[in-house]
Amino acid sequence: MIKARNVAFEYNRRDNNNNVVSIERALDGVDFDIKPGEFISIIGHNGSGKSTLAKHLNALITPTEGTVWVDSLDTSDELNTLKIRQTTGMVFQNPDNQIIADVVEEDVAFGPENMGVPTEEIWERVNKSLMTVDMLERRSDSPNHLSGGQKQRVAIAGVLSMRPRCIVLDEPTAMLDPAGRRDVIDAVTKLNKKEGINIILITHYMEEIIHSDRVFVMNKGKIVMEGSPSYIFERAPELEEYGLGLPAVTRIAHILRNGNINIPADVFSPDELVSCILENLRQYGC
Repeated sequence: MIKARNVAFEYNRRDNNNNVVSIERALDGVDFDIKPGEFISIIGHNGSGKSTLAKHLNALITPTEGTVWVDSLDTSDELNTLKIRQTTGMVFQNPDNQIIADVVEEDVAFGPENMGVPTEEIWERVNKSLMTVDMLERRSDSPNHLSGGQKQRVAIAGVLSMRPRCIVLDEPTAMLDPAGRRDVIDAVTKLNKKEGINIILITHYMEEIIHSDRVFVMNKGKIVMEGSPSYIFERAPELEEYGLGLPAVTRIAHILRNGNINIPADVFSPDELVSCILENLRQYGC
């Protein structure tokens, strides 16, 4: 679905006279392959390069060196840009920057309308997209009356209505409260598991990666670790070196395992952890 080979990207910093005064290498030799239907999370501290990488995945920016292909299309070829952006949709950090209409359903209809989709099909897409993110009942509302999590779900529905095969979410929960974050992560997980849409989630919240098929850890513009959530969480010392910490549930599970309590490595949620603790107590006759 998406492939990157030896991708580098440099930002030029200029003075008031537009002279280049420094060059910052935001990506440095990035390689990866993403298969159709995969849920990929990309994590890293601020400045690690994860958002710069996200912008390469629908040709918002193109590599200084190397190549990114989306559905076999080279993102550096301007003739491919429209097709790439129809294939890969983007959801950004602040939904207010992505919602442009005064009514929810009109905002979701905006994308397919500009693509020239027939009117009847547009409203079919709007209905399905809003239903998928559990916002159908709010279709006639003003976005101004929605919570942050609800606005972000409308933004996701607007991308969905254009029928992408992949959605890239660049820190979509950074401005939301915990309830809003759960809403958004539940929505994108549902899209991946039930609709088969590729999800690429850029985040710095470690608890948001637990439903991923694979996780990329970035540091200084490179992918420094890659694997399943359980593989990544088992390497707490390495994560700390890269400025990342484990979620609270995972930390507690590690402590219990070190105390010879049987807690499986793939326990990530509070409910799963409580169930495992209760099972251990039953085994000990408590």
